Amino acid sequence: MSSLIESPSATPHRTPTGEMFGYQLDAPGSLSFRSLPVPSTPEDGVLMRTIATSICSTDISFYEGNLFPQQYPVTLGHEYLGRVVEVGRRLSGISVGERIVYWGQSDFGGLAQYQTLRPVFARQSLRDHFFAERDFMDDARAAAVVVPDEIGDDHASLIEPVTGALRSILRNPPEVGDRVLVLGAGPIGIIAGAIFAALYATSGVDATDAVPARTAQASHFFADNAYLPDELAAVPESTYDYVFDCLPPLNVADPAACPRRNAMLALKPGGKYVLYGASQTRQLLDTWLMLSKGLRIVSASFDVRSYPMHMTALVIDKAMELIRRGIVPAAEMVTQRVPFTDAAAVEGVFANYRGTPHLKTVIHHE
Repeated sequence: MSSLIESPSATPHRTPTGEMFGYQLDAPGSLSFRSLPVPSTPEDGVLMRTIATSICSTDISFYEGNLFPQQYPVTLGHEYLGRVVEVGRRLSGISVGERIVYWGQSDFGGLAQYQTLRPVFARQSLRDHFFAERDFMDDARAAAVVVPDEIGDDHASLIEPVTGALRSILRNPPEVGDRVLVLGAGPIGIIAGAIFAALYATSGVDATDAVPARTAQASHFFADNAYLPDELAAVPESTYDYVFDCLPPLNVADPAACPRRNAMLALKPGGKYVLYGASQTRQLLDTWLMLSKGLRIVSASFDVRSYPMHMTALVIDKAMELIRRGIVPAAEMVTQRVPFTDAAAVEGVFANYRGTPHLKTVIHHE
């Protein structure tokens, strides 16, 4: 890793040229802070100066080698807040100086000083589909929202992960009276649990996590019961109607100790199992339990043929509203702030993410 490097100055009303700094992943576990070219503004898009990027478990999965980009090096970061510094000549309805959050387009590019975007806003239906080499049809445009002044930078950086959880929940909601189990009490688990507890007529919402500090946080935010893995294994069969799985990739040799299998055991016959967490490494899922109990394994597609970007544009608008209304506890979820130019601290966030009690870490540029 490079030592601290001073950032080049930029103002919201001056178009940058030349070079910027960013964090690039050269291979799993190898993160570098280096000079990169400032991207060109799309004719139908914007160039943004980065304000803040929060770290997602997807970023960590790339760092750990459980997800793979199409090629290395790659600039990580997608939970992004930026300020518009230039607007393309074919884009209207957005102004220099406005703050933007987006969902989609890619998993990449946010941990740099500038980022481009071809936005789709609520009630638009612009499309630019292409086949991604990671086995789904993607959109070169991204669902986007202009952030009002009343929402601060820290809170705004959580709009993207709230959108991800909300997309999945809206497509695969619990039914009235369901008892819900959230697998994983990290940031997405807290967001999903808060949404279930506040907006759905469930009979209860529980959670499990391997980190004791996170089970305590789940109890604080939403959970009626919060289990460590061995405690989940003791939950009686057919306790739950609905499971929301946002666990990271697991390496569990003993099936009896696998939280996913134990959650399936705890589901009622015909129960719904919502898969949220993603991995390109093999994970242990018990197909016998799926078949014998008739479990419904569902997810919210990345593929825009199933979940078009203009639909996600409506969701990101509502996600921002959940933060504005305090339904998602954004004020308490940002528990660590790291300066963009502190390369050692940023690398530490990636290296120590799995065991940390922190919920959301925000890398600040301003």
